[in-house]
Amino acid sequence: MGVVKKTISIPENIYKEAREFSENFSHIVKEALEDYLKKKKKEKILSMAGSLKDWEIKDGLEYENKARKEDIRTQKEREKEWDT
Repeated sequence: MGVVKKTISIPENIYKEAREFSENFSHIVKEALEDYLKKKKKEKILSMAGSLKDWEIKDGLEYENKARKEDIRTQKEREKEWDT
């Protein structure tokens, strides 16, 4: 897995409070981003709840695979519109 180095700006008080829990700030940011992404994925799933009935989903992995296929299909449709 690759590593990306980025410069971020955060309020000093948040930085100091986070450092009270760990000296490894990169680890703190990584965990925070993982939690944020999990939250956003759940929100996306919940926003699509009405369409799940039609998919007859049995588990999360099956949902994820179908959602990816749907995203790819949607992207291809958009690209066709760009060519016209």
